Amino acid sequence: MKKFKTLVAIDFSDDSLVVLQKAIDFTKKRDGIVDVVHVVENSFFSPKKDLSYIREHSLKKLNEKFPSINDENFHCVGGKIKNDVAKAAQLLNSDLIIMGKSGETFFLGDTYMGSHTKDIIRSSTVPVIVVKSDHELKYKNILMLSDFSAESKEAIKKITNLFPDSNIKLLNFYLIPFENRLNNYGFNSADLYDYQFHLMEESKQKLDSFLNSLEMPQEINISGTVRKSSLNPKLFESEIKDINFDLVAVHTTGNISFYALDILENSKKDVIILKL
Repeated sequence: MKKFKTLVAIDFSDDSLVVLQKAIDFTKKRDGIVDVVHVVENSFFSPKKDLSYIREHSLKKLNEKFPSINDENFHCVGGKIKNDVAKAAQLLNSDLIIMGKSGETFFLGDTYMGSHTKDIIRSSTVPVIVVKSDHELKYKNILMLSDFSAESKEAIKKITNLFPDSNIKLLNFYLIPFENRLNNYGFNSADLYDYQFHLMEESKQKLDSFLNSLEMPQEINISGTVRKSSLNPKLFESEIKDINFDLVAVHTTGNISFYALDILENSKKDVIILKL
């Protein structure tokens, strides 16, 4: 039986090594294997040092803090970060990529989502967890955005396979079209209330039907809720502030795709992005 495999992308910054230690602890609980990848940009080569020299010294440095990382599980490759992390995950048959939110430096402290992180997510066919703060990678409650599509159903199966003991909380946002114009269109307060109530009830019915269609094993704890949203990513945190969760799960297909990287940018909690 295949062992669970985590790929961790590092750049040897202090914050990336913090993420690595958390990924090791996370994977050990699954009796899995941790592979570490470090990409040396091609522009660094000749006339400086060749890749074998860099790899030898990088592994030696890594083993000072992580003696459990052996030669077989350290992958120092030359190329482009945005392509070669995802390529390594495919070649190694990884189940998950774990990385910090910058993708290069300042993993836990940077307030800006680095371009490398987004590039890796765009290239990867493997789920990617982006660690946003310093904490144990233990996800008891996972908030998962759903648009009730076939892609969303597939993403839910992937999440329950990765985290079978977690509580999965599906969230569907409904939008009131042209809300800021409705007063100008002659809608009074009662009209607005009725319109919003109708959209909410319609979304609830779709949620119930979707949950019934999932046919999940009894041991999987999955529930759902719907709520009005502006679909403004900067308001995401305020719109879900009453929901208890440790990880946000978003897939990059269907109606949610346009929203995925914005959620990644604005969420204060860790985010897992799934490419389907």
